[in-house]
Amino acid sequence: MSAITPHSASTFAPMFLAHGSPMLAIEDSAAHQYLKSLGDSLPRPRAIIVLSPHWETEGLRVSAPGPLRTIHDFGGFPRALFEIQYPASAPKALVADVMQRLTTAGIAASVDASWGLDHGAWVPLSLAFPDADIPVVALSLPLTYGPEQMLELGAALSPLKDEGVLILATGSTTHNLRMIMPKTTPAADWAVAFDDWLDQGLLTGTPEKITDLTANPQLRLAHPTEEHLLPVFFALGAGGAGAKGELLHRSYEYGTLSMSYYQFAA
Repeated sequence: MSAITPHSASTFAPMFLAHGSPMLAIEDSAAHQYLKSLGDSLPRPRAIIVLSPHWETEGLRVSAPGPLRTIHDFGGFPRALFEIQYPASAPKALVADVMQRLTTAGIAASVDASWGLDHGAWVPLSLAFPDADIPVVALSLPLTYGPEQMLELGAALSPLKDEGVLILATGSTTHNLRMIMPKTTPAADWAVAFDDWLDQGLLTGTPEKITDLTANPQLRLAHPTEEHLLPVFFALGAGGAGAKGELLHRSYEYGTLSMSYYQFAA
């Protein structure tokens, strides 16, 4: 798979990053190593916008300006995970810019000071940008959104990619925690097949092939619920008109958890 080649120092292809188990932050794996190398492969963005599937809300929310608390939204993991802090802050000007672009696109949203960065956001950010010195604005995942609405949301913010802002979506292209196996188990056939189906739309820039998620008979095996899959459509939409995906890395953990990483550009 090819190296990342941003169009210029100020243009960033939006990305989808599998966030995996919280253990990804401290446990070595192919995906862990990929994320650790990611930041060094990019110019420094002036800011990051991140959408995590673990901030689900009624209506779209945008993080309020100021420090973003590190949320340890899990239990039963080693103490080392709970000691990780990612002290990023949301800049007032970018929050206002995001809100204005959403309003212009006819997308209702509200500013929310109640959240911060959950593990879907801070785990990949802490590996790729460990200094936590790049401003971050978080977006929620509205409970009523489907693939089409996620594409529209990404499109509304797409121009920011040409203004030094790295737009990230996190989640997993397969996510069925009832089916996980020992960490190094080979990938299940159904997980590979579901990724192959997604690639038919993502890598060709034809989302209409995959926006009807129920057309895939393995949907509920790969995703009992859809929140971890939907962010990939946000990243594709943020790539702009005619954007196609490029698969940067793929590995599997726990036999069924796809660690797929894409960038999207026209």
